[in-house]
Amino acid sequence: MIVRPGIALGLAGLEPWTIQSARRGVKLFAAPADQPRARRGTDVVLLAAALLGLGAAVVAYPPSAFERALQRFLSSIPSLFDPVWGFLSDLPWFWAILLVLVALAYRRLFVVGQALAALVLGALVGLVASRLAIGDWPHLSDAVFGTGQAPRFPSVRLGEATAVMLTVAPHFVRPVRALDRWILVLGVLGTAAAGSATPVGTLAAVLAGIVAAAAVRLAGGTSIGRPELADVAAALAELGVSATGLAVAEEQVAGVFHVRGADEHGAPLLVKVYGRDAYDTQFIARLWRSLWYRGATTRLGLSRLGAAEHEAFVTLLAASGGVATLEVVTAGATEDDDALLVLRGDAQPLGAGGDQVRGAWDALALLEAHRIGHGRIDPTTVVQVGGRVGLVDFADAVIAPGADGVAAARAQLLMTTAILVGPDAARSGAVDALGADEVAALLPYLQWAALGARLRRELKDAGVDVDLFRDETATALGIDAPEPVRLRRISWRAAIQIALLALATYAILSAAGGVDWGEFSSAVRNASPQWIVAGFVVAQLPRLTQALTTLGAVPAELPFAPVYTMQLATGYMNVALPSNLARMAVNIRFFQRQGLPAATAVAAGTIDSFAGTVVQAALLVVLLLFSESSLAIDVPFPSGGMRTLLWIVVALVVVAVLAVVAVGRVRRAIVDNVRRFWPDVRAALGALRSMKKLALLVFGSIGTEVLFAIALGLFARAFGVHISIAELLVINIGVSLLGTLVPVPGNIGVAEFGLAIGLVSAGMSDETALAAVLLYRISTFYLPPLWGFFALHWLQRNRYL
Repeated sequence: MIVRPGIALGLAGLEPWTIQSARRGVKLFAAPADQPRARRGTDVVLLAAALLGLGAAVVAYPPSAFERALQRFLSSIPSLFDPVWGFLSDLPWFWAILLVLVALAYRRLFVVGQALAALVLGALVGLVASRLAIGDWPHLSDAVFGTGQAPRFPSVRLGEATAVMLTVAPHFVRPVRALDRWILVLGVLGTAAAGSATPVGTLAAVLAGIVAAAAVRLAGGTSIGRPELADVAAALAELGVSATGLAVAEEQVAGVFHVRGADEHGAPLLVKVYGRDAYDTQFIARLWRSLWYRGATTRLGLSRLGAAEHEAFVTLLAASGGVATLEVVTAGATEDDDALLVLRGDAQPLGAGGDQVRGAWDALALLEAHRIGHGRIDPTTVVQVGGRVGLVDFADAVIAPGADGVAAARAQLLMTTAILVGPDAARSGAVDALGADEVAALLPYLQWAALGARLRRELKDAGVDVDLFRDETATALGIDAPEPVRLRRISWRAAIQIALLALATYAILSAAGGVDWGEFSSAVRNASPQWIVAGFVVAQLPRLTQALTTLGAVPAELPFAPVYTMQLATGYMNVALPSNLARMAVNIRFFQRQGLPAATAVAAGTIDSFAGTVVQAALLVVLLLFSESSLAIDVPFPSGGMRTLLWIVVALVVVAVLAVVAVGRVRRAIVDNVRRFWPDVRAALGALRSMKKLALLVFGSIGTEVLFAIALGLFARAFGVHISIAELLVINIGVSLLGTLVPVPGNIGVAEFGLAIGLVSAGMSDETALAAVLLYRISTFYLPPLWGFFALHWLQRNRYL
């Protein structure tokens, strides 16, 4: 942007870089060299997406029929255009070199360093992609310099230029960045048309460059791109606003540059500059909330100008509804494509009096009456304007929020007042403003997911525990603390389980790919029905021995029938949770209903589950040492794969221990919980001193494993294959322990895949092994939920759960 004369802001005291730029009337770099740098959320998204795309391109090699047809089409273009394609394929390199030379001339050594790092990393990523796709390392000089012998997947030379261009471009002004993108597009077209790389190889080169550029930018950061005060003054002049005394505001919001000043009458002004970082930051935040939380209504596609105009519109709407807020002066875009929102007024922090709390609730009530959802209430947005309590900063506001949005805004205000006046005063203020019933309805929304990032930080700094505040409020209202409403679309645990299920599905499909389904059908038709019936019967008996194990883990004397029914109910729960977790959850609730303290119930449930795992491991070791059985399962691990896996496990354990030791809050929480629950845990462990309890625990676990192994062996006999009990135990226990390490619900996929491999290693064909495993899993996992459903309802009806 050109700095015009006549602006009510002197240049004295500004950076020499700005003065020189103003005199020249041209600016190449978006910000001075000493401006702070930041890491952008968009780079994280780009890095993840580019890595996934590059992986897909590697998997898709060699070229498909469609890609080969596209290559033939490109090669049919008349040769008279060859010089054009050659020039366009070289253009990204020329442009990348030019950008680096300009940065060097302007002594932007950090930019030059980033460009060199991106060059090296881009070449490395391209070489690795070529090795994974083709199977051999390409010749280094041919790949790096793009000679005639360079690999056609990917074009490493294009990847290097892309990495340099995308790394350096964010430091330059917007016109340079736009030209950078066009040159990259032309370079991609030229590379594909010249035939120096396959079409997918050209795309892979660009993805490799994006990976390198995003990684370098995340490592070193890029300029935050804030305009200088002279630029802000020029932008205000464009919008017809006279401003004096411009200064950087103390309070800054991620992505939006705040500048304070005064108008011609001396009234305070707040200028919000929505630049490149504002769009990036807000887009990532909106995308995250839309994907992660239910009821997210903020639009993703808001541009910089759209974001400024949206905040201006909602601010005007709130002011017209009687809410005390700042006055909108103007909103618009500048020549440099920055969007400005200019507000007039003086907003002061909220005081700590009771009248202030009631005023805050009255302001929120006015917003609700006019169907406005603020979206981000915290101690910085609840302020005094003109002697009245009001609200400011409507950047995240929505019109006509849903019920979740209204409740979340109330929860945010309640926790904000808890910070300002303390939990007790905030609680009483909310009851006075809303009534006890409305506050009770609000309690399920008092959770982290309903609060903004700044409010969560303020709560931590103030030492206010949201969960404790919710429980204390419920106690004060004379009600039981309700469960938090589900605001997240998906939890981390669910996301991990979905990924594991996808991996298990892939493993099953891969294993099924080598099965002759004709022979499979023949094997099923020729199977012995007597052995199948016997297998189904024996497969139901382990619930009896599991009930004995449970009786041994509990310090109290319990009736056998309800405990056995609980084991049947566990079969129903296994559909939704990993088997050990399902059993533990049902056990703990069952024990609590039997009058055991919570800590004792947790300890007993843990002992029950842990004892089963220990017995499995001990049996496996004994069988491997003292029998002829072995784990000869042919799983295609890469060279050194098991050693690498072992080191990864060791590293994770070390990191977890260090985290507990280093993070005081985690360490104190663990120590406090251990001290609080240890007496009950010790009582649960003391019950194991009884030989009767210990025998039930150990022999019940052994009996369970033997019965499961016998059932698997009976299904194998149905197909004419006899497998020793020792081998069956090794196979079944090994797969079960593997399922403990991979927490897929019900071990779906893991069990089928592992058992099939184990039976094949024991002498069965692929087809008969798969048939036996399917029958075994149907009898032990897929059918028990039918009667487990009725068992669960019986337990609930009789108050056992």
